[in-house]
Amino acid sequence: MPDPQYFSLPKIIAHRCNDEASIEKALALKHEPKEIYMECDVRTTGDGVLVAHHDPKHRGKSIRKTLFSRLEGSVLSLDMLLDKVNQGDIPLHLDVKAGCINGKWKVAADSEQLYGLLEQKGFLEKVIVTSIKGEFLRHLRQLAPKLRLGVLYDEDYGELLPPNRAAVNGFIRKILEFHEKILLDAVFLNQTWLHVFDKRYHILDKFFYTLIKAGLKIAVWTVNEKDQALHFMQQGAEWITTDIPETVTKVRYKT
Repeated sequence: MPDPQYFSLPKIIAHRCNDEASIEKALALKHEPKEIYMECDVRTTGDGVLVAHHDPKHRGKSIRKTLFSRLEGSVLSLDMLLDKVNQGDIPLHLDVKAGCINGKWKVAADSEQLYGLLEQKGFLEKVIVTSIKGEFLRHLRQLAPKLRLGVLYDEDYGELLPPNRAAVNGFIRKILEFHEKILLDAVFLNQTWLHVFDKRYHILDKFFYTLIKAGLKIAVWTVNEKDQALHFMQQGAEWITTDIPETVTKVRYKT
């Protein structure tokens, strides 16, 4: 288990708060605001409007090829979402999605546009922004040196689960090298990967300890079982992303 000096009380991220109902559900948990974050996914419409939407399509139509006027009423603009979250004074995790276009992964939002909106709405100190793309994160870091940034690893985007213990060590080095380049705040990791690191390679303790000692915070997604949440908290996870925050929020760190 990591040295206690390197971690603080874990926080819960309510997963996929991309619509009115999920936002209201997350805001209802604000009785413990320091422990509750809200996550939403960011994409851009065909006419350049930033929206909160997890999937690349809405009702069978590509978000990036559709005018916002044709989505309005069923898809929230990021502008509208920030206004709603601001009223509830709740921290936010923005996961900027990527799409595969002509065989290449491209970020589904413009860094300058996102930065401008966050600055306008007073969110630069109340948000952590993640992406799978290093170039996007580097540009955001240049625009806003104090903005909290996290890299997200996901096999859906071609970042495959390391096949053996040596590859896990290489994965750790890759994260640390990227951290040195842009001063990341956090790493967001798939709980399925971490389960394999723990059960097959017996390297989870080292994995967490090395990253935390380097100054990185760890977020684990998507964890919907209390025992798993507690396990990752005990390893030093800073954030637990879950579909059931009202349940996982009851789990407390136990020494």
